[in-house]
Amino acid sequence: MKPDTRTPGPATGTESNADSGISATATFVANPDVSCRIEGDAGAVLFNPDTDTTRLINPTGILIWNYLSEPRTIGEIVAFVAGSYSNLPDTASVQKDAEAFVKDLAPGFVSEC
Repeated sequence: MKPDTRTPGPATGTESNADSGISATATFVANPDVSCRIEGDAGAVLFNPDTDTTRLINPTGILIWNYLSEPRTIGEIVAFVAGSYSNLPDTASVQKDAEAFVKDLAPGFVSEC
């Protein structure tokens, strides 16, 4: 499996993306049973012992993963990422990448509350 090299950027809107199927009010949280092992500057490996599966995430993924220790909406996630980085792509790209990241980790790693 290759590492996730996408970098979510800022988004300030809370509207849902018709393509993603994610509601603006849906909240997501990291599975507390999943372990996260940092692999230097390259990112991290998430391991779900219940399903014996792994996911590789990049440094931005680590930022989001840690932020999901409490339930968050997509709007909250992208606003957090926006406040953590400078020189990010347009809002629509950031929103799309954040939604794709959450969908890629569900189910098993991230749950909708």
